[in-house]
Amino acid sequence: MRALTGIALLLAGLALPSAAYCQTTQAKGSDQAKAEDQGLGEVLVTASRGNAAYAQQNRPVVGLRRRADSGVMSVYVTSDTRDAAQRNKEIYTVMETVIDRAAAAGIQLVVGNVPLRTITRDNYKTLPVVWAGRVDTGKIEFMLKAPLGASAFATRKKLADFVKSVKGTGRGTFETGSSIDLPDITLTVVNPDQYRDAVIALVAEDARKQAAVFGPDFTPTVNGIDGPVSWSQVSSTDVFLYLPYSYTIGAKK
Repeated sequence: MRALTGIALLLAGLALPSAAYCQTTQAKGSDQAKAEDQGLGEVLVTASRGNAAYAQQNRPVVGLRRRADSGVMSVYVTSDTRDAAQRNKEIYTVMETVIDRAAAAGIQLVVGNVPLRTITRDNYKTLPVVWAGRVDTGKIEFMLKAPLGASAFATRKKLADFVKSVKGTGRGTFETGSSIDLPDITLTVVNPDQYRDAVIALVAEDARKQAAVFGPDFTPTVNGIDGPVSWSQVSSTDVFLYLPYSYTIGAKK
């Protein structure tokens, strides 16, 4: 993703022929559309970057923007049966149903964050049954993961509809815990470090381009590209992969 490096304000005379005015307006509209594709889009001058969606103060300008691999939704299985042994049995029975039906629906059960771990029939009983906030209640918390569809909305709907389709056992239920029909999802990226070379290439390209502005006798010195790739969300479907680089431009020695 190339950053918008500057805005040129062109002042023209007010008394212009109508044809010329038309051409100028069309060119301006084209330039504006192109600029919005590259950067934040049109902004209020009374706002700041902190007002932007998914704003992150320490994120650098240059990095690799790409579509996320999957979306995950937080869910849990719970029961409020008074007897503890029966309560846990109901929770694990619902878990088995969820695992079996998820595979057929193209959905995975996962826990953790870096990295995500898949829940299967072989390991689901290693998940702790924790207190669910009321007397004689317990729950197992985890996430549902599905490949990112045509839109974030489509993925949210797929996961939420799956939750609604699973019937409980006894007093055991499967829920999102959200008060809205389509809870939000969190995006995932598989092995961010696989994009490290691509990110470095983008940084190098930008550093050379900016150095060239000062003339052939100037060169960039780049730092901070030796670490692992970092990431942040920049839209409902896209992530921004970057290195905490910095560079300076100085005269060649």
